[in-house]
Amino acid sequence: MTLGKFKLNANVLELRDFSINTRRHLHMIPELSGEEVETSTYCKSLMVDYGYQVTSYDGYTGFIADLVIDSSLKTVAFRADMDALEMDDLTCNEHSSTNKGRAHNCGHDTHMTIALTAANYLANNQEELRHNVRFIFQMAEEDMRVDGANKMVELGCMDGVNEVYALHNDAAQECGTVLVNNGIMSSYGCAWTLDIQGVSAHGSTPHKGLDAIREGARIVEDMDYIVAKKTNPFSPAVFVCGMFNGGTIPNAVAANVQARGTIRSMDPETDQVLKNSFSSLVAQSELRGYTTSMTHCGYPAIINHQFAYNRVVQAASQTVPSELLNANCTPMTGSEDFSLMIEAIDDKRGAMFFLGSGNKEKGICNYLHSNPYFVDEDFLLVGAQIFINLATE
Repeated sequence: MTLGKFKLNANVLELRDFSINTRRHLHMIPELSGEEVETSTYCKSLMVDYGYQVTSYDGYTGFIADLVIDSSLKTVAFRADMDALEMDDLTCNEHSSTNKGRAHNCGHDTHMTIALTAANYLANNQEELRHNVRFIFQMAEEDMRVDGANKMVELGCMDGVNEVYALHNDAAQECGTVLVNNGIMSSYGCAWTLDIQGVSAHGSTPHKGLDAIREGARIVEDMDYIVAKKTNPFSPAVFVCGMFNGGTIPNAVAANVQARGTIRSMDPETDQVLKNSFSSLVAQSELRGYTTSMTHCGYPAIINHQFAYNRVVQAASQTVPSELLNANCTPMTGSEDFSLMIEAIDDKRGAMFFLGSGNKEKGICNYLHSNPYFVDEDFLLVGAQIFINLATE
C-alpha cells in the first residue's frame, strides 16, 4: 500500500475497497466509442443511488449527474471519459476484459472510478460542499470521428457550468505524481483520411495508367518535408501516416489508395500551416489527373485557464507531497477533446492535469495504449481527493 505519503480524508480512505472493486468491474466491460451501453448503465445506476440528478440524452451513452445544494452557487464540473480501445486485453488476471478485442488500455476505467469515488464521498458529505457539482460521463473520447465531447457540448453538458476539470492517468509516472501546466496542456490534433483514385493499367504498360500508390507516396513524403522545412523549428509539428493501403494485385498499376494518419502541433499558426500545406498537396494531385477525397476531424489544444490551473495546484498541494507536484510540466504532444468543454465556458475556466498511476517497485511503468496496461490502484483515491478538494474549497 502506497497511500501513507498522501493527505487523504479518513472517509476517503474508507472508500479504498469501493474504488478498487469499481475499477476492476469497469475494466472487465470495456466498450468502444459511442457503444458504452453497459458502462454507462453501471455508472448511471451508482449516481442515481447516491442521489444525483441524472440527465440522459436519447440515442447517446453520455450523461451528466448533478448535485445542487444551492442554486445561487456556481457549478463545478468534472469530466470522466468512458470508452475503451479496440485491442485485446493482455493483463491476464481475474479482472481482465471479458469483451474480446476491447480493452481499457488508456485507463478510462480509472477516470470513471475516480469520478464515482469522489461523487460517493460528496453525496455523503454535502455539508463540505462550496459549489454545486456536475459529473460529466463522456462518450467517445478515443475516436475523433465519433466527436464525443463536441456532441456532449451540443447536448447541453456544459450549460450552467462555471468551471470544468479533468484528469488523465499516466502509468509511466509514479503513483500520485501530479503534472499540470499554466496554459497549453495538449497539442492541436487532427485525424485525416485521404482517398486517391487513379487509373489501373497492366504492370507491363504503366504509362497507360495513373499510379495511385506513387501519388500517395508523393504526398506523404512532401508532408514530411513541410514539417522539416516549412514550420518554425521552435514550434513542434508532427505529421504521421499510420495506414497506407492500395492496389489489388502485384502486376498492375494501383487504381486507388487510402491513407490515414494524424497531424499535431502546439500553436494555431503551425496547425494552419500543416493543414493548408496538406490541402495544397492534395489539390496538386487533382491537377495531375487524380480524383481525391479528404476528410479530417480534430480538437483544439487544451489551454489551462490560469484561475483553474491555480485551483488544481492548490487542491493537489493539499493532497500530494511537494516532490510529486510538477506545476510546470511539458505539454503532451497528444490531443484531447476535453478542450472543447473548456472552450464552451465563456471565460474558459477549465484545466486538465495528469496523475501518475505507475509504481516501479511493483513493476508498473507503461505508456498509454500499451499492452498489457497496468496501474497502481492506490492512485484512485489520490485523484478522488483532488476532485473533492476542488468541490469543497
